[in-house]
Amino acid sequence: MQAAKEQRVTGIGTRLRKIVLAPTAALIALWLVVTGYLGYSAVLQYALVQGNRELLTPSAVALTAVMDERSATIAFLEDPDGQRDALRKARATSDEHMSTFLDKFKDVLPYSPERVQERLHDLDEQFSEIEDFRAHVDDDVKNGEGSRQSVLSYYNDLSEAGADLFEEVGRTGHAAETIGPGMTAVYTFRVVDTLGQADAQLARGMATGELSREDQVEFTRLVGSYRGTVEALHEYYGPETGQKLRELQKSDEWAKLEKLENEISDRPIGTTTDPITGETSQDLSMPVDAEEWQAAYAPVKSTLTDIGAEQSLQTSEIQEGVAVRAISYAVGGSIGIAVLSILAFGYARRAAESLIDRLNGLRDDTRDLSEVKLPTIMERLGRHEPVDLDSELPDLISRQEGDEIGQVARSFDTAQRTAVQAAVRQAELRQGINRVFLNIAHRSQTLVHRQLRLLDKMEHEQEDPEHLTELFKLDHLATRARRNAENLLILGGETPGRTWHRPMPLIDVLRGAISESGDYTRVERQHIARVQLKGPAVADVIHLVAELVDNATTFSPPHTQVRLSSDQVPNGVVVEIEDRGLGMREDEFEAANELLAHPPEFDVMRLNEKMRLGLFVVSRLAHRHDIKVQLRSSPYGGVQAIVLLPTAVIAGDPLALPQGVEDTGEQRIIPAREESPEQDGTAESGGGLRRCTDGNDGSGTAGDDTPPSSGGLRRCTDGNDGSGTAGDDTPPSSGGLRRCTDGNDGSGTAGFSAIGPTHSVNGTKEKDPALAPGALTGDVLASTPTPPSSSSDTGARPSLPRRELRPGVWKGADELRQHSQDRPKPPTLPRRREAAPNDVSPVSPAPVDASAPTDTPTASEEGSATTNDGRPTLPRRTPQVNLAPQLSEEPEATPTPDSSSPQQDEDRSTRLRRNMAAFQQGTERGRLEAKQRQNDSESEKDSRS
Repeated sequence: MQAAKEQRVTGIGTRLRKIVLAPTAALIALWLVVTGYLGYSAVLQYALVQGNRELLTPSAVALTAVMDERSATIAFLEDPDGQRDALRKARATSDEHMSTFLDKFKDVLPYSPERVQERLHDLDEQFSEIEDFRAHVDDDVKNGEGSRQSVLSYYNDLSEAGADLFEEVGRTGHAAETIGPGMTAVYTFRVVDTLGQADAQLARGMATGELSREDQVEFTRLVGSYRGTVEALHEYYGPETGQKLRELQKSDEWAKLEKLENEISDRPIGTTTDPITGETSQDLSMPVDAEEWQAAYAPVKSTLTDIGAEQSLQTSEIQEGVAVRAISYAVGGSIGIAVLSILAFGYARRAAESLIDRLNGLRDDTRDLSEVKLPTIMERLGRHEPVDLDSELPDLISRQEGDEIGQVARSFDTAQRTAVQAAVRQAELRQGINRVFLNIAHRSQTLVHRQLRLLDKMEHEQEDPEHLTELFKLDHLATRARRNAENLLILGGETPGRTWHRPMPLIDVLRGAISESGDYTRVERQHIARVQLKGPAVADVIHLVAELVDNATTFSPPHTQVRLSSDQVPNGVVVEIEDRGLGMREDEFEAANELLAHPPEFDVMRLNEKMRLGLFVVSRLAHRHDIKVQLRSSPYGGVQAIVLLPTAVIAGDPLALPQGVEDTGEQRIIPAREESPEQDGTAESGGGLRRCTDGNDGSGTAGDDTPPSSGGLRRCTDGNDGSGTAGDDTPPSSGGLRRCTDGNDGSGTAGFSAIGPTHSVNGTKEKDPALAPGALTGDVLASTPTPPSSSSDTGARPSLPRRELRPGVWKGADELRQHSQDRPKPPTLPRRREAAPNDVSPVSPAPVDASAPTDTPTASEEGSATTNDGRPTLPRRTPQVNLAPQLSEEPEATPTPDSSSPQQDEDRSTRLRRNMAAFQQGTERGRLEAKQRQNDSESEKDSRS
């Protein structure tokens, strides 16, 4: 075992060197370079060889035709009439052969060297001017101005361009053995061209019969030049071409041509004397005959041309062999390098297979850890289950060796254990923080409940309307504090304590949500769907809508309205909350909608400047009931929140509407019930304060230590007992404000008072009294006094028990009457309402004398009135109908002799001044309260921002 440990393990670096990756790559690169270069060169050379071979015969014939046209043109200058047909024939022949030659050479031009392309371009450009030159020659002949020198110059340049092209082609050989034969063929062509130029020098003399001294000298120079070149080329010709040249030099045509050339060169210039005039002139007569010259010149020229063409053919054969050999080298080298590369790659692959297998095993283990086991461990940690790291984590080291791969596996194992341990610690920390938050939330909730009970007690004991209003404000703030505590419970994963078990109308749910918002007076309800929500979803929907309404009022100007409406759709019920604030950017909308659609874990809720806790709460609540919430831009530039309540939270069918009544989404005031006989003689509810107590249906009682039910919606009673009658000790209401407390019906279902926008007698829509300035806030809802309940309705719903009043607070009727006579009545609180179309002043009218006759129906008449379909009609608001009898009765007047005494007038003036002063004080108090409420809203916004 010790020996095995001491055994030297080959490192991964050594094994990678065995792979020979770098040499393999170098071999492949070399193979590509060599193959490309050799292949390109071989193919190019072979193409040039084939092109040259195809161009040998056309090029020789074409240039020979140009030489013949040159000689014919010189003769035409001296004898236009006699040489015209010969010139026309020579021109046609040269055009045919030169065009064929140039067209074929252009086919090999793309893969020809650059110098060859330049030479061919020069030749093509020179030949393209031949038509203009021919026309110029014809015009000169007609005008008698033909220039022999210009003809020789043009055709000599054209022949020289062809010779330069052949020479450049011969120099482009890729092997040394091809350059010599190629240049020999080129110089053979130049010999033929020089011989042709010598023939052109004799053309004029043949036409005129005289050879000038200048032509004789130039002819002699050209003959000497081509003879010297032929002698110099003997040793460069191949066996066959050399033999043909020697045979030509020994032939009769060669000897005859030399004889004629010598005669022309050696011709002496003699003088002759005119026997008549005696003038002496030079004898310039041609020493040879034209036919004799052509008979010797043409065979020699043709033979030299054939020798040049054969030499070019031999050169092409040599070049073809070189090209084939180059192709063989390229193919052989490529195959060799490819085989070597394949062998090196195969060896490298075999050497790397073992390493790859081990790395694959390590990869599979780590993938199984990251994709299967770690998520399982994290889920168990999320469920607060214990995790044993030693048994849960895989072993990555046992199957590895001690080399570098084994060290990597060991590092992975250490990293995974560290990561899991960190995750465990993070989960424990998250659980601890969650427990701390929940503990704080529970404690805060307990304190808020105690505060609400204390406020409830103080509100029942308070008689001063101003103090009672301030207590209502504290009650509303406490309700909002309770909702903040519930937010922590929701984020902590728990469910708030408020629950309902019976269905509840959506209008009441939305009212409860509005009552929990901070600036509820700015919320304007529009069309509301007449549906009911299932009890388990009521509390969460109230909380969800309250958070969205709070956001809308907080992030919009204080003078704007927040609109809330709902409608029934095929997939459920849609609730829309729309504000007129500054709105959000597109990226903020996307982030908020993503958050609402996919509730994040608690650890994702990092504290930052833009953290909005309400969105997290809304996301959790919506996910709990499969509610869809989406934010988008409103047409006013603000934000429009769309809440889709699924059919799963909708209970039963939509609520039915009375016949002929328009569906405005508002819940109307319940018609007045008929008074039971037992109520005769009891005190009617008047304009004072009415207390609302916790009411149970008999299955449970609300003790003083029971915290108020959550939700912000209270059941309101007029202080009547369970039978619907008011006891003798029931005090009259004294302010038009009702204290509404949490009420359960025994099964956990909270009752709701008929609050919200109502309809007056003339059909005008009034604002919900619960949302009017100075009304009750939060869980305390204010409403207009409702008519006494009818005894006929007691069977449908159990009457609510009343809270017994403290003894000693309210006196009997006689004491109350005496007390009211002894001191002036306290001013009533002003009530804000929307002005009716016929209203002249926004303030309420002064109280009407109770003794004055009125045409309005009484409460009993309202309760007994019905519509055409048999349903009770809406109640009519009648001034002073709810006043206590003691206040509505006028004391009997003491008989006096004069009823209009000055003392009575003074008392009447005092009462009028007192009433006007009370009205002014109430108006000023209302303005101060509205201003204070606006300041509170601004302070709350500043604290949130």
